[in-house]
Amino acid sequence: MATITIKDVAKSARVSVGTASMALNGHEKVKPNTRKRVLAVAEELGYHPNKYARLLNSKQTKVIGLSITDITNPFFGIIIDMVEAELSGRGYDTMLGITKGSISKEKETIHKFIEMQADGVIIVPSHKQAPDTAYLRNLRSRGIPFCFITAYYTGVNAPCVMTDLSAGSYQLTRYLLETGHRKIFYIVANQKIPVSNLRVEGYLAAYREAACSFSPEWIIISEPTFQGGYEATGQIVKKSRPDAILAMNDIMAMGVLKQLKEHNLRVPEDISVAGYDDLLYASLLETALTTVRQPMEQMCKKAVELILDRIGNPGEIDEKILLRPELILRSSTMARK
Repeated sequence: MATITIKDVAKSARVSVGTASMALNGHEKVKPNTRKRVLAVAEELGYHPNKYARLLNSKQTKVIGLSITDITNPFFGIIIDMVEAELSGRGYDTMLGITKGSISKEKETIHKFIEMQADGVIIVPSHKQAPDTAYLRNLRSRGIPFCFITAYYTGVNAPCVMTDLSAGSYQLTRYLLETGHRKIFYIVANQKIPVSNLRVEGYLAAYREAACSFSPEWIIISEPTFQGGYEATGQIVKKSRPDAILAMNDIMAMGVLKQLKEHNLRVPEDISVAGYDDLLYASLLETALTTVRQPMEQMCKKAVELILDRIGNPGEIDEKILLRPELILRSSTMARK
């Protein structure tokens, strides 16, 4: 079956191609009766305008690039779903890039967004290392605004929307200290980058405020995955018996729970466990997980508003928007005598 074009619509509606185009796009110069006739013909013929062809002569593609690190973690799947929904509601398409936490993959993803002429880019930073930021400067030099979501890269002057990670870890650690826990281990990723060191800052602040002794050996570095939490916990219980183990996300905390069960250590009777994010699974586990809730919907909505605003106002100040976390108490933690 032949593809119906705007020329076919114009011919059937007995108008010029230009008039048909203006009618389909709601141009005010087209008379109401003419617009009504053109729209009726387009519907009858089954005409569907080629969005991208229409945008070739425009300065915008109505596409936003979204760089995500790890789709195996449902936290990032939620970001994809919510950002896509927000963009779609505003007439934009989402171009997805998956970096798996690799800086080299992130560079490739950004270059792809540039080649595809994305109007803007939203980036979830890698947890592995601070990058050479030349590829991000390349975005800026081409007039493509970008913003970070969930965290940021130190030294990169760009807007960011994220939860106050430090405040969340502070609330969680303070609660554990107030309920009699003293030896609290914290499993985090690369401590040199904000996604980890902000959490550690909150953890240490709670210890200082409580005037409780602390050992740097209680901060354990591992991959922010289920396997990372599982392996790190194996190292911990071979050497020590903590009062509690915190993980930088809920997926890691699930790995912690599995390892403790294999060592016949009861949660929370022997060791309290807590995560961060408040994924759906956290409340459905056999031992429901104490965690810190990130306001995902608000974060994604703010990031979309911010990047679309930057497209229209590129000279705006690069601000960091910190959203308030919420401590969620469940059965994986209990007071110590």
